[in-house]
Amino acid sequence: MLRGFSLSVAVILLLSSGAFAVIGQAEGFSIGALNIVQRVGGAGWAEGGNLVMVGQSQKVHAAGISAIQKETGILTQGARAVGFCGATKVLQNASVDGLQSQLVVHGKHGFQAQGQSLTVGLDNVVRQTGGVGGAAGAQGFVGGQNQILVTPGGTSANYQVVGAAQFASVSAHPGSNVVVNNSLNVQMGQSQIVTGSYVPPKP
Repeated sequence: MLRGFSLSVAVILLLSSGAFAVIGQAEGFSIGALNIVQRVGGAGWAEGGNLVMVGQSQKVHAAGISAIQKETGILTQGARAVGFCGATKVLQNASVDGLQSQLVVHGKHGFQAQGQSLTVGLDNVVRQTGGVGGAAGAQGFVGGQNQILVTPGGTSANYQVVGAAQFASVSAHPGSNVVVNNSLNVQMGQSQIVTGSYVPPKP
């Protein structure tokens, strides 16, 4: 079951004249996924999973300035439970949030700035209580962000990538109670600010 998924709407601002220009853009995404696989009593098996892919890109070319941003990511979840009597359960919960923005103010007292953040949270619980059986669950996320600003005064770039994965499995006999609980959190962020934009000489 996919609990929630949303992509932000990119905002682009372009205001230019012969002596003044402002370029700004931002993009972000948010993924929330929940996967529950459970077997209770009797004999049987159950399995389930989620797969989410995101990708977005922005480009602006104006007033001698280029601003480029890209975000990509893949989230996967998969679990299986099998057994006889007792209870078997796999609970997977994942959340991913990415955001990045760029701003250029062109002029004598102008500046350029860009920043990005990427947060990943994964929780994986695998349990077998009583009966005979076992369960396994795996989930992971791979993604990255890329930013480039090119102005007459120079070039600046930000890039970050993350890969995170979890796996757990259990097996049990009558009277056992086994559980594996995995938790993983990653927070990444970086930014750049340059003041004093390049001003072309007067003819």
